Amino acid sequence: MFALEAAAALAAVVTLTSAPFGRHDPHDLGLAAFLLVIAVAFEEGVRRAARLQMRLSSDLKRDMTSVWTVATAVALPAGYSAIVIAILASYLWVRQHRPNGHPLYRGMFNVASFALSTTCANLAVHHWNGSWSGLPWALGTAVSVIVAMLVYTAVNRLFASVALVLMGIPLQALRGTREDNLIEFATLCLGGLVAVAALHEPWLCILVLAPMVTLQRGALVSELETAATVDSKTGLLNAVAWEHLTQRELARAAREKYDVAVLIIDIDRFKLVNDQYGHLVGDEVLRGIGKVLEAEVREYDTVGRFGGEEFVAVLPNANDADALVVAERVRSRVNDLRIAGLVAGTAPPGSAEHALAVSIGVSCSRYDGTEVPDLLIAADSALYRAKSSGRNRVMLADRGTDGRSERVAQN
Repeated sequence: MFALEAAAALAAVVTLTSAPFGRHDPHDLGLAAFLLVIAVAFEEGVRRAARLQMRLSSDLKRDMTSVWTVATAVALPAGYSAIVIAILASYLWVRQHRPNGHPLYRGMFNVASFALSTTCANLAVHHWNGSWSGLPWALGTAVSVIVAMLVYTAVNRLFASVALVLMGIPLQALRGTREDNLIEFATLCLGGLVAVAALHEPWLCILVLAPMVTLQRGALVSELETAATVDSKTGLLNAVAWEHLTQRELARAAREKYDVAVLIIDIDRFKLVNDQYGHLVGDEVLRGIGKVLEAEVREYDTVGRFGGEEFVAVLPNANDADALVVAERVRSRVNDLRIAGLVAGTAPPGSAEHALAVSIGVSCSRYDGTEVPDLLIAADSALYRAKSSGRNRVMLADRGTDGRSERVAQN
């Protein structure tokens, strides 16, 4: 990892020293200083939010740096653009990354990769600018912005990929979530707009600060919502979020006069999995079964992790028969799983033959109550009877009047 950082730093230094600074045009110097002041002012203004977002998100979180990399790559000479971005990246490490415990070598790598990526984008734009500068309808500037966005992204992703490989992190982590990629694309687009303003009306660059703050705050709100509602091990809703959503479904069902079913799904003998293979394998099993549940319920059903090895699902517009069909489909699909198929890397000995099973309790709002606690109590009672009857089966809640209950699909 250190060798990569040293190589990146050396390449950035060589690029800076060999870059054509020209005759030090005062306009270029003033524009570079102006963009740097705006960038530092923005980052200082959102510093607390950015540091909180770092704590909540992965190491590969997206930030607003791309706004300034694209803008400087298009609007400034190569040497100036690299210096502006190197100073900004150094400032970010001192004010945001270092207080969060990020080591110096990571800061050095970020400075070098940002500066070199920006320089590559800058050289591509200015080297081939003559090929499209004469295009009609002022398309030349638009092409320059797009080229800068593409080259910067490609080189920066290349650096990140090499770093991930050296650190032993799967390259899939580089893809990020849909929201991460949308934020990154939005920052690149804002960078293009800043570049156009810097070329023609530099003072208008200040207007980008308001949408940037909004974008930063929106990203932080998204991170907070995820932290508050999503179970970290499975990616499903946590118990609080699931119960809140289910209560809303029940209220809607009462207005529109349809049934809602609730399932409680418990992994059979899950303690043996943890005892025999370890808790890390147990976590993989939880994630794998969570994915199966999401795949096997209907598109408009919602699955959550209730705690431990228990999952819950709410099925809108589902009566007893509908819920039993879904529950049996889930039970049958889990029976096909083997622990070895859920474990990343080398599977533990014996896991290829270790089959999984679940017991499921089912309740329905028509008979068992219109509040979440009532439905959970009824489904949990049915789950207890499923466990007592031998596990790996589905049980319908006992209605209490005639003792009727239903058991389906058992091995």
